[in-house]
Amino acid sequence: MYFLMMNVAHKPFDNKLVRQAVNYSVDAPAIVKNIFDGIGYTIEGPVGPRVIGADPKLKRYPYDPKKAKELLAQAGYAQGCDVQLYYSAGRYPKDREVCQAVAAQMVKGGFRVELISQEWVLFWGPEGVNGGKLPFYYNNRGSLTDADTFYDQYFRTGTTKRCNYSNPELDKLIDEQQKIPDIKKRVVLLQQAGKILMEDAPFVPLYNLASIYGAAKNLAWKMRPDEKVLGWDMKIV
Repeated sequence: MYFLMMNVAHKPFDNKLVRQAVNYSVDAPAIVKNIFDGIGYTIEGPVGPRVIGADPKLKRYPYDPKKAKELLAQAGYAQGCDVQLYYSAGRYPKDREVCQAVAAQMVKGGFRVELISQEWVLFWGPEGVNGGKLPFYYNNRGSLTDADTFYDQYFRTGTTKRCNYSNPELDKLIDEQQKIPDIKKRVVLLQQAGKILMEDAPFVPLYNLASIYGAAKNLAWKMRPDEKVLGWDMKIV
C-alpha cells in the first residue's frame, strides 16, 4: 500500500485542518489511471479492502482543491502553505513521476510543494523517516494483511517517530483488539480505529498496485495475499 505520511511533530502538519487539506488536494485515482495505466486501485480507507480490519463504509477524501483552500484559510494559511515532500527516487515504481504529480495537484489546493529526493539509506534511517526528521514523505507498506500491523507500527503512541501521531482513544482500541482471539471482534475495533485515522488524517492513503506474475503452464500456484513467492506453494503438474 502506497501513502503520503505527515509527521505531526512538524509544522504545518500539527494542524488537523492542514492534514485534511492535503487529503483533499491529492487525486489518487488520476495517478493510478495516468501514471500506472490503471494497473492498480485506490485505497478508500486507511487500508486496502482485503486487509483484516478494513471498513467498506469508509471513503477516501475526494479530490476537492476548493475545499482544501478553505481548510488552509481556516488554519491560518489563506495565502497558501509551503511544504517539502520527501521520497527516495528509484525505490518504488515511477516514484518520481508520482511525487511530481502529487506536487502539481497540491498546488491547486493552495500548497507550494518542494520535492526532495534522498538515497534510501538516508531517507529511511535515523536522519530521515525513522528518526522523525521528515515532515512529509511518500512511502509504501508491503505485505499488509492485517490493519493492526500498520496501525501499531505507525500510529500507536511511542512506537515510532515516523509520524509522531498520538491519540489515546486509538491506542486503547489497538491494545484491546490485540488481546482478543476472535477475529470478528477484532475487526469491529480495527474499523473504529480506522475511522479515527481518517478523521485525524495523519496520512493520505493512495493505492495498491497490481502484482503481475508470469508462470509456466505446468505450474500450479496461486498468488498469496502477503505477496510472498514461496517454492513450497508451487507444484509441477
